Amino acid sequence: MTSFHPKSILILLGLLPIIVFSVGTSRSQTQSLGEPEEPDFFFVTGGPYTQQKGSPQIIWANQWLWTKLGDLNSRDLTGSGRFELGLTDRWELDFEFGFLQLRERLNITSSSSESGSADLLFGIRYRLLDEAVAPFTLTLGPQVVAPVASRSRGLGVGKMGYGGDITLGKDWDRSVFAVASFNGIWRPNVPTFPDGSGLQVDLSEVVLSAALGFRAMERPTLRGTHHDLHVFTEINAAYMQELETREKIHSVQYTIAPGVRYGFTSGSGTLTEAGLSFPIGLNDATPAWGFIVQFQFEMAGTQ
Repeated sequence: MTSFHPKSILILLGLLPIIVFSVGTSRSQTQSLGEPEEPDFFFVTGGPYTQQKGSPQIIWANQWLWTKLGDLNSRDLTGSGRFELGLTDRWELDFEFGFLQLRERLNITSSSSESGSADLLFGIRYRLLDEAVAPFTLTLGPQVVAPVASRSRGLGVGKMGYGGDITLGKDWDRSVFAVASFNGIWRPNVPTFPDGSGLQVDLSEVVLSAALGFRAMERPTLRGTHHDLHVFTEINAAYMQELETREKIHSVQYTIAPGVRYGFTSGSGTLTEAGLSFPIGLNDATPAWGFIVQFQFEMAGTQ
């Protein structure tokens, strides 16, 4: 019997958006009774669409990643949340929080596990360009990372971080959409030793991501509700500097992640979504494969 590695199966899933594209673009324009939902939140790519004034959004995602390098088998579990609030139709306040659990097993005879809170992120973003009057949407803003994660357990570095986020998006013919994002974090003067002593170094992280998606279904009903199904493939490149065994190391990770997301909008404008993504590592420095489960709840704004 022929067996298939999970990574091979997930790569094949990357072709799913191309199949769904033929379905999504063949639907009749008369079936679209209302404006489709803006493609807002992905799995590894930032979204450029800010919340409307007074509109809150809460997102929660669980991520499982597996890696096998020689005799080392590792599994990473991350639970992360993001809260967004529209201050105006162009200004948005962001807050990210999460939980990390790291587990490793070597030669099936010994294992280690560390868990705890992740660092907190605070940010504000401004929608500089809007597709209603510009060729694409462009959003940018500063970020601050608070050092909450434990350094002694290898979950953080114990120093403040400063960064910025730039995202842009384009929606074609209400069927195809593309998004790209750039995010950078800089942590200055990080001590080499966990007790705060030793040589101080600067740590940086740069993440470039892009997504191409298709609206497989946009189905409004006469009751004012709306069903949508989005299918997309994301690519991600991350350059990271970390402290390991008291030395600064560099790594570059490449990931492809096909995903699907279903959303339901009630008559009052409340949006509830659930999504599933399959990240696949493309080099040895990246976790080999995994999956992300995401839930999203968004209320209508004041307008």
